[in-house]
Amino acid sequence: MKTSTTVILALPMLLGGFVQFVVSQFYQKFATDTLLLDSAIIGAIFFASRATDAVLDPVCGYWSDRLRRRRVFIGLGLFALAGGLILAFLPALEVFAGATTAKYAMAAVGIFTLYLGVTLVYIPHYAWLAALQRVLPKLPFFASRVVTENFGTILGGVALGLLVPLQEKSAPMLVYAVVAMLLPLVLVGSIPVMLYNDPVTPVDAAGHSFSRALAKLAENRRFALVAAMSFFNQFAATTLLAVSLYYTDYVLGNKELGVTLAVVFLLSATLFVPLWSLLARRTSRLKLWMLALAAIVCIFPTVLLTQAGHTWYLTVFAVLVGGFAGAVILFVPQEVAFTTGGKDTEEGLYFAAFTFVNKSAMACAPLVIGVALSLAGYNPAQRVASVGQTITLLFVGVPALAFLISAILLKAYTKATRAAAPR
Repeated sequence: MKTSTTVILALPMLLGGFVQFVVSQFYQKFATDTLLLDSAIIGAIFFASRATDAVLDPVCGYWSDRLRRRRVFIGLGLFALAGGLILAFLPALEVFAGATTAKYAMAAVGIFTLYLGVTLVYIPHYAWLAALQRVLPKLPFFASRVVTENFGTILGGVALGLLVPLQEKSAPMLVYAVVAMLLPLVLVGSIPVMLYNDPVTPVDAAGHSFSRALAKLAENRRFALVAAMSFFNQFAATTLLAVSLYYTDYVLGNKELGVTLAVVFLLSATLFVPLWSLLARRTSRLKLWMLALAAIVCIFPTVLLTQAGHTWYLTVFAVLVGGFAGAVILFVPQEVAFTTGGKDTEEGLYFAAFTFVNKSAMACAPLVIGVALSLAGYNPAQRVASVGQTITLLFVGVPALAFLISAILLKAYTKATRAAAPR
């Protein structure tokens, strides 16, 4: 198998990155401004869909392991991703004008279907790559996956440049534009599903049970450490990006810088992933991982320079942190593949648990931010020193602390890995 094959195998992530970016960055505003739906109800729909999605993760992981039909899961998931997004936008058509209940129903069904597609694609795809990674440890399966998904996210950002103007000019044309964008991504994402077979691994049907698989997962201390690291990494990144608009607007007085930080961070992480993958072939990935986390923790305090009038440094900060974060983005899922044990283990269930941990971190971050801002008395119309200090703490201190905890856990994981290595 060639390196180019790893890129082909990662193609379903183009659609995944695209759809998740569009729905997370644009849909709620579209629903309230264009469909005239209540933001609280739309928020509740998102929450219920996410909760259901999280519950389905281990179920999907288990059955993808049990049936060994990961391509089928991924293929169905691609259609669910695209179909769900289309259903969510369909209420913009004139036929739904005045039908408020139908709009809510279509939005709910679309969002639920979309997140079901996320589960059906992401969990089996992670497991598929994990099975291949153990057989071919030198090939950059997860590096290709990260870069491809991030490229899909960037395509989503480009798409918003077209969708946002259409939101005001012609809502029906927006629906047609969404369909036109999704079709080629579905076709491209289907290429590896049609070209490649699942790795054939014998399954012990007699001894295969959901409860036994969960018990095996719970006993794996190395996986628990990787999952804990992933939680704090995801929590740190989510908090950083979520607070960036508050920090640049409330503290620095320049809202546009927040958008710049997010885009530069993502681009930097994407561009540096191939470099980290190349370096990992020549030296210990655990040492590189620790180097990246240590650098991130040291860089965070330097962003305070922006409060001394050096706002240009925020872009430099995003490049540096994003570049080192590329190592974390690459090595964490790769390490999950190496902690699953022997060839007969449940890769799907492991990656389902891994994804569940990440989703939990993404849910905790806005909760922490919201509570902290509420306690500080945040009011966008007023500038209070204590609120600015709280936002600075959330932007600098909280992510840095989370990355520091991740580094401590990595040290424990490195020790456990060395102890488990054959002598």
